[in-house]
Amino acid sequence: MAACAALALGASLLVGGMAPAATAAVTPGAIRAIQAPTPPSTVPDLDAPGPAKTIEFRPDGQVRSSPGYATIQAPQHTRITEVDPWCSGMNCPVTIASDGSSASFSLQSSNWVWVRPIKLSVVAKADAPLAGGLFTGSFTLDGATVDWSVNITQGTPGAFGGYVNNVPGGGGARVRFVDPDLNAAAAGFMVNDIVTSVDGQPVTSSASLNAALASKRAGATVPVGIRRNGAPVTLQYMIDQ
Repeated sequence: MAACAALALGASLLVGGMAPAATAAVTPGAIRAIQAPTPPSTVPDLDAPGPAKTIEFRPDGQVRSSPGYATIQAPQHTRITEVDPWCSGMNCPVTIASDGSSASFSLQSSNWVWVRPIKLSVVAKADAPLAGGLFTGSFTLDGATVDWSVNITQGTPGAFGGYVNNVPGGGGARVRFVDPDLNAAAAGFMVNDIVTSVDGQPVTSSASLNAALASKRAGATVPVGIRRNGAPVTLQYMIDQ
């Protein structure tokens, strides 16, 4: 179990690498009204796709007289990959939603002090808008909520990893060549496949295929509908650039 920001009272309190302080005892005057946590001091830039970045919620040093509970909502187009409440001397189970859209943890001690940062890792989804932008989530601890934000960087427009031409009558885009070194080949495109849709958007020509891919980030994976020898097939395509 990770070492935790929330240290049970009755044990030595460790503050940011300093020597252990004297053992703390809870007195009625030690319990203060709980304020909202402090927002993170930085807004990380996330590439999509790209590596996870760490967010830190700084401790407030306040004594809490009952077990704590925290919920975290990820900003739109991101997912939470890890939560580290830095627990020591108490049980702090963490739950992360399967899609990373939210997380929660509990601090199962009757009296505790928040003295070390609570950390989480977040990654931008590859299907984030091409333009990127600032997106905001929330962190709630013991009913007090603070917003936190990430900046998703602008992406590179996608392109098909080969060559296509028009099918007469607006019937789609016919694949004439697939670059064997690009993602189109890995996705399974073959010469004479007819592309009919990208991520549910109809494709009626080579121009509409190029426009559909250019509106999405290179590196995003999307379903592409094709006709192969007259039969419908769906390929999962990590878009080339």
